Amino acid sequence: MAEPPPTLLQKVLTVDTKFSHYLHSKFHTRLPIFFLLILEISADFRFSFPISLSLLFALPLPSLLPFFSSLLLGLLLDIATVGLVKILLRRPRPPYNHLSSMSTPVSADHFSFPSGHSSRVSFVAALVFLYKEVMEVAAVEVREKGGVFGSWAGEDGKLVDVVVVGVCVWAVVTAVSRVLLGRHYFFDVFAGFCLGVIEGVFAFRVLRFEDILSTFRHQIWSR
Repeated sequence: MAEPPPTLLQKVLTVDTKFSHYLHSKFHTRLPIFFLLILEISADFRFSFPISLSLLFALPLPSLLPFFSSLLLGLLLDIATVGLVKILLRRPRPPYNHLSSMSTPVSADHFSFPSGHSSRVSFVAALVFLYKEVMEVAAVEVREKGGVFGSWAGEDGKLVDVVVVGVCVWAVVTAVSRVLLGRHYFFDVFAGFCLGVIEGVFAFRVLRFEDILSTFRHQIWSR
């Protein structure tokens, strides 16, 4: 009996596998491995969430509370969503992925779809872009306070533009590095990136609990 023809999904996965292996084998040696690993660490939840939480308490700028509210809750939403999808779909990582150089603190990290690093960086980039006006207000606050940081803020608001562009470039380069490093297939990264953008819009419009965050921060400072 003849085997049934491959489904559309099987065809897509076959093309994805071949294309991803081509990108990895062709370009992964073009960039230093330590640079790819630095990008990996920079987008790790165990790095990004504590840093974000620390900045919330380190920066005495009330205008940034809406941003940090969406950022912190969005990061939690992202890791929960990605973990659930990974466990449900259970797509294995590429066979050429070096597990010895990869940290897998939870079982979901053994699976490949979608890329959590890609969703995280695109989420942060989308949120920074959407909160650009809030960051411009914060830059004015910093400039009015004077000092070294005040001079860095500049007079024309170009600092915020540089930050937005820099974060977007970091997001794209980090997402691409996931394929070059062999951690993910291309479609994992593409799906993760799209998911992160959707999460960014959702966090911007819905996850706005700055009043609660302000009260919590005030309680911490008053101790």
